[in-house]
Amino acid sequence: MKIYEITEVKNMPVAQKIEPIKMSNPPKAPDATIPRTRDGYTTDDGTTYKQDKYDENIMHVSNGGGTYTFDGNRLVKWTTPKIAGYRQIHDFVQKTIKVDADTTVNAGGEDVLVSTKAVYDLEGNLQNGAELGFSAGGVGLGLSDKQLNIDYVISDNLSIHARAPRNKNIDPEIQKQLVQTVAKTQSGDVSQGNLLAMANLFRKAGANFTFKSPANGPAIPFNQGVEMLKQAGW
Repeated sequence: MKIYEITEVKNMPVAQKIEPIKMSNPPKAPDATIPRTRDGYTTDDGTTYKQDKYDENIMHVSNGGGTYTFDGNRLVKWTTPKIAGYRQIHDFVQKTIKVDADTTVNAGGEDVLVSTKAVYDLEGNLQNGAELGFSAGGVGLGLSDKQLNIDYVISDNLSIHARAPRNKNIDPEIQKQLVQTVAKTQSGDVSQGNLLAMANLFRKAGANFTFKSPANGPAIPFNQGVEMLKQAGW
């Protein structure tokens, strides 16, 4: 299964400008007539008011127009409904719009989930490089302008997690070998030998490579993870 070569991932286009979604008829700010509860309170018109889990002054108000976050009676954030995998998060304090988009594409006969997260100003101008995510066949790849991420669940008992800064100071030969092992993994080679090679190359590159047991659970020592990987039996 071939998803994307690393060079293709690096060059995926990101919109330099978006059209901000316009907010219309936001719900009224929570007042003394609205019960403040973390379980949520729904009015007769279907609007739900829910107190924030951590900050009692924050209320999240949801209706067909999305979720509106109030600090007291001040609207501080609006999250649009997610339609066809796309939504915008308008932060009126930071004066930003975060785009959260999921798209399924067909690559080599396989469905690949492509996730994009990028931050724009309130006029829709790109403020930073996007974070791109790809997942298929149990392998997840994330790429931002600062870091390459890989996550793979080997079994219920073991998963691997790699975080590599996009550092130009990495030894060119190590970098070349690392790109090759990552590309092989994204092409479906999740053999014991390839995963062990990738783990060691990430370490040689000075990057972070973590084993977790159970899968996606607490981190375990690197050597213990290597032994568990060797005992996986394939």
